[in-house]
Amino acid sequence: MKNFETYYITQFREDINRFFSSIPDCSKFHEDKENKRVYSIQYERLTPENNHLDFLDKTSKELFGVALFFTVLTDMVCYTYYKETYNKFQQLTLYPKLIGNCLSWCRYHLEPVYIFDAMNQGRLATESHLIFIGKFIEASAFMEKETIEFFRKHFNEIDGLEFWSRCNAEFPYR
Repeated sequence: MKNFETYYITQFREDINRFFSSIPDCSKFHEDKENKRVYSIQYERLTPENNHLDFLDKTSKELFGVALFFTVLTDMVCYTYYKETYNKFQQLTLYPKLIGNCLSWCRYHLEPVYIFDAMNQGRLATESHLIFIGKFIEASAFMEKETIEFFRKHFNEIDGLEFWSRCNAEFPYR
């Protein structure tokens, strides 16, 4: 499966569930240990050293990384710019938060670009690195439509075009 749109619609939810099923509760619910509703992804869980993404081939890892980037970015943009409606958004989406590793930065939310860094961390120069830029650029147009449509259908308190422009300002690739 090489097309981002097809991956996002048909496979991403299954892959993220499989990813989370390999992570202990104390890590995946790091910020919500009591209710276990708000998922956290610690940076180290995305690194090759921890093997949580070994069920994916190289292309699927790249697609997963890009899909996860947009998921975390959307959550972060909503929290940053639309705090008054964030609780409703979070209850609708249940999007995960990207956080640092314990002991030092587990209380910090990381920008989604760190996903790409984590997924390539520790790879030797002779190893095949994950390359996100092409899939990211391909995904951008689809995710713009998805995001605008989501706000139009489910969350009309926020203008989808304005929201997307805030997301676009955070893109690592153009």
